[in-house]
Amino acid sequence: MNDVKNISGTFAEKIKKALNNAVGIVAIFALFSLMFERTSYARPHSDIFSIINTCILALFITDVLIKFSLSQNKVDHLKQNWYDAIVFIPLLQFIPSLMNDSFYIILKQIVIIVMIFSRFRKAKNLITNMGLHPARLMILTFFLAICAGAVVLTLPLVTTKGVETSLVDAMFTSTSAICVTGLIVVDTATWFNIGGQTAIAILIQMGGLGIMTFSVFLALVGGKQLSIKDRTLVQNMLDYDTLSDAFKVILFIIKMTFIIELIGAIGLMFSWRDFYPTWGQTIYHSLFHSVSAFCNAGFSTNTDSLMPHQYDLATNGIIAGLIIIGGLGFLAIRNITTAFQNRLSGNKRRVSSLKVQTRIVLRVSFLLILIGTIGIFFFEKNTLNTESSGQALLLSFFQSVSTRTAGFNTTLISALSSPTLLLMIFLMFIGASPGSTGGGLKTTTFAVLWLTMIRGVTSKNNVEVMKRTISTDTIQKALTVLLFYMVFIGVLLLALVYVEPFPFMDILFETISAVATVGLSTGITGDLSNTGKILIMILMFIGRLGPLTVGYALVFSNKPQNYTYAEERIMIG
Repeated sequence: MNDVKNISGTFAEKIKKALNNAVGIVAIFALFSLMFERTSYARPHSDIFSIINTCILALFITDVLIKFSLSQNKVDHLKQNWYDAIVFIPLLQFIPSLMNDSFYIILKQIVIIVMIFSRFRKAKNLITNMGLHPARLMILTFFLAICAGAVVLTLPLVTTKGVETSLVDAMFTSTSAICVTGLIVVDTATWFNIGGQTAIAILIQMGGLGIMTFSVFLALVGGKQLSIKDRTLVQNMLDYDTLSDAFKVILFIIKMTFIIELIGAIGLMFSWRDFYPTWGQTIYHSLFHSVSAFCNAGFSTNTDSLMPHQYDLATNGIIAGLIIIGGLGFLAIRNITTAFQNRLSGNKRRVSSLKVQTRIVLRVSFLLILIGTIGIFFFEKNTLNTESSGQALLLSFFQSVSTRTAGFNTTLISALSSPTLLLMIFLMFIGASPGSTGGGLKTTTFAVLWLTMIRGVTSKNNVEVMKRTISTDTIQKALTVLLFYMVFIGVLLLALVYVEPFPFMDILFETISAVATVGLSTGITGDLSNTGKILIMILMFIGRLGPLTVGYALVFSNKPQNYTYAEERIMIG
């Protein structure tokens, strides 16, 4: 009897595995089909796409029903896979009584959103089970999320009446949101309605947390237990030695993110209570800006970003605080909070000192903010058009903080002088800290490169910091990141200069802003050609994932080298 059960169980698992593979492959095709369906080229063939979507829906429903019938415990299966019920929602569009109803148009678009979510989830499951290198898995997952977001942003349901978002502009907006950049080709405030802005906020949150972390969050909310494979992926992503430690960190990241964003939103609500006509609007705009600021995204529901609040101390302080905290990095914040808690507890057995990396992050971040504030104030003190030096200093401070990776502005960027723009390019290039919501070269990488340069002109044998020696592997990794950035920036900047007619300084500023996921612009983003928009999207994508991740994904073989050639001296300098 047991043998029969074992054979039956093995057969059921094989069927489920075959279904997962088939449905995953179809889901990837279906997602791109849904994207192509939104273009003008596909509109004359809407009947064909309707048939394709019906066949895909039938496959998804069949998959759910077969897995349910093969499950030994039906109740447990429903509890663990309740979200599979969404595949039945598109069936509503076939109810005759709704076909001529005015609600049908809205229902049709809701169905498309459900289809996007369902297809993305099934495609992601297939990619996760393919056993890819984590770098390639991240790239594919981010790309699928961007595609799914783009389809949502093309729907009339999320735009203001009378406007239609092209697929290229939707892809650009989705890329900018998930890569937490903030560059826009259409005005977020006037082009998208509350539904569209909410979709952008969700994409920002996904990109800020990271797609993997966000997936874990959804699984936890849904009461789903993470598999060993999922936990191992999280461990590799966070670079922790044990699964338990990595899981604790990811729970900390999720809790900390929502707590800080909530505190920021409450602060903005009281600061803006007289700026918006109703409390409902105040709460909505406060939540959006809090998420955008903490994730260092730079998206705003105001046409002119934060310029209406340029002299408001509370707004400047709250937004700058959210940007700085988000840019420090989740692991640095965890180290700071742990050290603070240990100090308060008075438990001497616990190590309460900050790690070397955390101290580097804090020192370099403070130094860059200070240099940026002084530099912008010095170069623009006569052109900021303020009534006092205090106001000019406030503008300089906020722009210094925001320039690092956030992308909000309280002054007109296109009106700034060339020295200020060059200083901002330098700040954008360095960017935020590792493991944060921001981009750029990263503060720790810059610190290691700087210390390596200092070591090169001194008599020291090693690169040292805070009575610690930096490993050769870390130095090589820092140099690799720098060189990758220079190659990517050089190639794509050359392409942009070739295809776009704008002044070189504007294109250089746009390029660094994109690759560092900042989002500031001198005003040329909306006027870019489709080719230019695609190049900027590539820069944002590389900047969010990081050059090392892209580099690892491009390497097809990483077998260890078990031999060493004879050394050769080459003249340097």
